[in-house]
Amino acid sequence: MIRTGLLIVLIPLLLNSGCREEFMPDVEGYDDILIVDGMVTNEPGPYTIKLSRSAKLNKPDYHPLPGCEVTIYENTGESEKLEEVEPGVYKTSEDGLRAETGNSYKLSVVTPDGSEFESDFIEMKQKVGVENINAELEFHESNEYPRPMGGYQFFLTSEPAGTDVNLLWKLSETYEFTSDFKIQYIYRGHGIESFTNSDTLYRCWKTQDVDEFFVATTKPLQGTQIKKEPLHFVNSETKRLQVRYSLQVKQYNISERAYEFWTEIRDQIAGDDFLFSSQPYQIRGNVRNVDDAEEPVMGFFTVGAVTKERIFVNRPPEVEFFFNECVPNTDLRALAYMGPNQFPVYLTDTEDGMAYASDFCFDCTMRGGKLAKPDFWVDEKKDNN
Repeated sequence: MIRTGLLIVLIPLLLNSGCREEFMPDVEGYDDILIVDGMVTNEPGPYTIKLSRSAKLNKPDYHPLPGCEVTIYENTGESEKLEEVEPGVYKTSEDGLRAETGNSYKLSVVTPDGSEFESDFIEMKQKVGVENINAELEFHESNEYPRPMGGYQFFLTSEPAGTDVNLLWKLSETYEFTSDFKIQYIYRGHGIESFTNSDTLYRCWKTQDVDEFFVATTKPLQGTQIKKEPLHFVNSETKRLQVRYSLQVKQYNISERAYEFWTEIRDQIAGDDFLFSSQPYQIRGNVRNVDDAEEPVMGFFTVGAVTKERIFVNRPPEVEFFFNECVPNTDLRALAYMGPNQFPVYLTDTEDGMAYASDFCFDCTMRGGKLAKPDFWVDEKKDNN
């Protein structure tokens, strides 16, 4: 498992994750470094390359690098110059370059000051299939979870692919959840009215990237496939497992150098004392300055054939949930003191009578959810374990 929350102090573009506050040494000479984040796959484009400049290591801010000339080359002689769609973000066109297995690809970047950076040509390997994804009910306890926390641990087994295969997994999750209360009444300043459609704003679906990524190789194995590789653990501290949960796995067949890069990062952050062993700025990517090979460049240009698989699981049985729930207020006299800027006020029935609460307790979209069910969503209440 690789915890991406720490990577923002190392490679701000590689993964969009929360920044965990850490002591960072003030190291001279390692600010204003080019950071490259991009991937070419066997799927249709557009492909995206993000470029930025690092700040000082103890100030891990994101500084996009606009105005660059970015080109992806294919070993067949084809190439495409990317368009800058927002500061520091460069994309191929929708009907532009389409990467194919067996071909190789190189990234070229010319910065506004005329410096030229490039990667080597990297072969697009054949995609590797996924044999199985399953979820097992487990209870974890750690410094993060001082009490046994129930949830699902996900595992993946790849299809047989060879004795020298390197895989990278990136995950996204979608989950169905509800607000704490249904809207049964509404107050607009002129008496409490019944609300006919109580399911309004009650049920949502939320999709987001999982804040972890994973790598493995078949090299040390006595076989040609990776079996029951542990992915992430989803606990009962949030509403993710409240109703129904779906995990999408993107499995990339990557180069040995890419595997080494992500493994180095994993090793750096394996413990909380990683900052005091070998410094993260020593991990260099596969892009170099054409005129100065010693100039550090961070990040990585990845070429990888992708396979996508999805699993659905229902709410785990006999698991206690620990997410905070709203507390309704049954003292309706407070409604008389509310102003027009607070209307409408939503109310619901409780064991203690009619009660009101904040909009957040009634409106699932305020937790980042969407009211529209995703096209891929399967409502059947059965596990695909």
